[in-house]
Amino acid sequence: MKKLRPTSWLNNIPAYVPGTSKDTIIKRFGISDPIKLASNENPLGPSPEALKALDSIKHDVHLYPDPDAVDLRKAAAAFFGCAAEHIIAGNGSDEIIDFVCRAYIEPGDEVIIPDCTFSYYKIASLACGAQIIMTGMKNHAIDITDIERHIREKTKAVFIANPNNPTGTCLGKEEILHLAERIPSHILLVIDEAYAAFVRNHDFLSAVSLIEEHENLVSIHTLSKSHGLAGMRVGFGIAGSPVMENLYRIKPPFNVNLPALKAGEAALNDNAFLRQTLDNTWNELDYLYEELGRLGLEYVPSQTNFVLIRIGTEACGVYEELLKKGIITRYMASYGLDDYIRVSIGLAKENQAFIKHLEKIL
Repeated sequence: MKKLRPTSWLNNIPAYVPGTSKDTIIKRFGISDPIKLASNENPLGPSPEALKALDSIKHDVHLYPDPDAVDLRKAAAAFFGCAAEHIIAGNGSDEIIDFVCRAYIEPGDEVIIPDCTFSYYKIASLACGAQIIMTGMKNHAIDITDIERHIREKTKAVFIANPNNPTGTCLGKEEILHLAERIPSHILLVIDEAYAAFVRNHDFLSAVSLIEEHENLVSIHTLSKSHGLAGMRVGFGIAGSPVMENLYRIKPPFNVNLPALKAGEAALNDNAFLRQTLDNTWNELDYLYEELGRLGLEYVPSQTNFVLIRIGTEACGVYEELLKKGIITRYMASYGLDDYIRVSIGLAKENQAFIKHLEKIL
């Protein structure tokens, strides 16, 4: 009898590795209130306006949500500066990445992904039978020259995170324009701007401004970080009409749940919360830079809400010792950065606790 077999490429897909959870540390070390600085979540919590919106719809969750996410997309259009018809809403930005891969990638297609970036691009591409072409980094930044060097006949898509996770570096305006111009029109250019709200570099250019001129471009966004809705899963894909039509062909009818629709809409209109988030992030980044310099530690200047810190050969040990003190960071060996930990920006007291324990451990 023949056995039921999955696709031939399924075993090549690596599992996504999340950051260590608070529950894990509570159970492992008996620490009642650990500080999580591992997953780039918003330390201020969710937008207060989002919480009000959730309270207002709690008696309506027996009803199906709007399958077209009309009000959420209108709010997103006002926030990102584009037309609502150029936006598709998703169950987090991960689902948008899935939509893009399922709509465009076939078995045997080549997908270009930088060597040190968000791992889900590779997972979603492999799930569609793609061949992954990894390109190099330059001073912890994406090397666009190496991307160009690897474009060939079988190339179907290029994934860029700008700013990049986990390095925190950012491509400038001229580099993004260069990529948009040089990537052939039959190749999809996907620019993930999950951390764009945190950028302080005045040379930054959002890909949203390029979607009408470049019909092969998709800009991806999320409310997980800047708007404090990681648990609600609200993401967006922004693209020109040809791409958008194809993404909508495979979108499930009710992919964004009712609480997420309402919380997302309210959060996008909560400018005061976003301002507070950015002030905390930038002030605390500057604090960490100063303290890391005092401790003689190298770090990668960040355009995000996290910072990559070079500890050295003892990075894993430092990460484990921090866990014992109830400080959860991210050890970066899975990204090929064995000497580094990545630290999300927390509240002032959380960042001070991290520095205090890090100094003692060192």
